[in-house]
Amino acid sequence: MDKVLSIAGRLEDKKRKQQLASERQKVETIQRIVQCASCHFKCAMCGYHLTGKKGPHLSAGSSRGFILCESCEAEFEDFLETAKGAGGSGIFWHNKEWRHLWSAWVDYRKAIEAFKRSPEFYQMITGSDG
Repeated sequence: MDKVLSIAGRLEDKKRKQQLASERQKVETIQRIVQCASCHFKCAMCGYHLTGKKGPHLSAGSSRGFILCESCEAEFEDFLETAKGAGGSGIFWHNKEWRHLWSAWVDYRKAIEAFKRSPEFYQMITGSDG
């Protein structure tokens, strides 16, 4: 009887290995999302790769933890002025949907930053119970 292999044990081991692989893949995905969202070599809004003379520079967004290309920086500044109640910029596409787009994007950026500061994120990236 000692030489009889337990199929249940092997199936359980296989299931556990698959679950670990799945969790590892999820962790890597979350890390990539946060890393890419925090990249200082691309525009945080449009993803334009920033290099050379038009490389990363301080912008209105940099104080909020993100870097913007010149075009997105101008749009963001217009959004901030509009959000303050300074009236419209006069540009025809600066409509209710445009304001909603920028507002949702700012909320997304805040959510990314809040997640990065969470104890669970720290535990995930360090592997500790910290």
